[in-house]
Amino acid sequence: MRMISTRNDSTEAEGVDMNSNRLWSRSFVFLITASLVTAMGFNMIYTTVAKYATDIGGSLAIAGVVSGIFSIAALTVRPFAGLAADIFNKKSLCIAASVLIGLSITGYAFTSSIPLLYFFRILHGVSFGISSTASIALAAVFIPKERLGEGMGYYGIGQVIAAIIGPNAGLYIIERAGFQWLFYITALLSLLSAVLLVFLPYQGEVRQTRVRTGKITFGSLIAKEVIVYALIGGMFSFGNGIVSAFLVLLAKERNIPNVGVFFSVGAAVVFILRLFAGRIVDKKGLTLVVNISLVLSAISMAFIGAAPTLGMLIAASVLKSVGQGGGQLSLQAECIRRVDAARVGAAASTFYIGADIGQGFGPVFGGAISHSFNYTVMFVISAVLISASMAVFNIYQKKSGYQQGHCLTEPKAL
Repeated sequence: MRMISTRNDSTEAEGVDMNSNRLWSRSFVFLITASLVTAMGFNMIYTTVAKYATDIGGSLAIAGVVSGIFSIAALTVRPFAGLAADIFNKKSLCIAASVLIGLSITGYAFTSSIPLLYFFRILHGVSFGISSTASIALAAVFIPKERLGEGMGYYGIGQVIAAIIGPNAGLYIIERAGFQWLFYITALLSLLSAVLLVFLPYQGEVRQTRVRTGKITFGSLIAKEVIVYALIGGMFSFGNGIVSAFLVLLAKERNIPNVGVFFSVGAAVVFILRLFAGRIVDKKGLTLVVNISLVLSAISMAFIGAAPTLGMLIAASVLKSVGQGGGQLSLQAECIRRVDAARVGAAASTFYIGADIGQGFGPVFGGAISHSFNYTVMFVISAVLISASMAVFNIYQKKSGYQQGHCLTEPKAL
């Protein structure tokens, strides 16, 4: 297989001073706003789609598959989305993906069978995989490399605000108007994001008229030097996928009211964390932050498994949000930092591949365990798996020459 690229060796975007240490720009603020709109629709649907599957006749295990197949579809397209973001106009990719997201969500509204729901869920996952990968690569154009942790932290603010509002807004719309209206509204949000991106002050990369031809290789699709970081980041998503898919059902079984507060409190904690965590990551390094984050995430899963009341769930939400917020932010920034500017798309897609593996297989795993045992066993096993991943991370850091998150020797590629 061969690819044709008109990309210049330089990744300098028009109107962007790549030598500047400036973080805030009009384009960067615009991207945060577009990210907020897209993430709002995602959060309104993701925490309720399992319930929709059961409402149209699916079992608990099928509900888990419906929830997880989205991320599996995104996982499949990620490497090619990263390659496309490194070759073609990132802004155009984001616009096209937002339109496709809107169309796939519209399809949910006309779905009354599980097979058809699978189809639109897969289409949604593919378009989301392209959108999220290209948008991170586009945001990285405007973030100085030495401030990546801080910049990625601020970029995620829109997504955090959406996570605060989205789940409760989705549940409210379902209670008042039903699932169909939820799907119509979220589809409109995706189309609004596309419109906003049209007006993004970004003209694309400077290109030469000559055409460069080369083979598509594993290295052009996957940034192999960050695979371990992507997989560790995926463990946070593994827990998040289980929580998003099954917390509402757990609360219903245990008669715990107002479970939407769990998501709102957690998102508020992440919002506060995003304001300063990136600077901590840039200064203190990766190892310390990730280790603390994994411990907190494991404890939070155990808390959820044992929780008899909303109060204990809220405590678990705080721990989970501090862990996931700090851990994934630091790992994502490190993935981008470890590659040159021409491979940011590949690094972003590789990181998201780890997240998709966790987010996709988490609900499938959770559905199987909860069907055979119960929710407590499911969350406890998840806590054990997250704890075990910490050993893998520290072994890799030691072999790579890292100490307290700072590289002592040239990191070894896998």
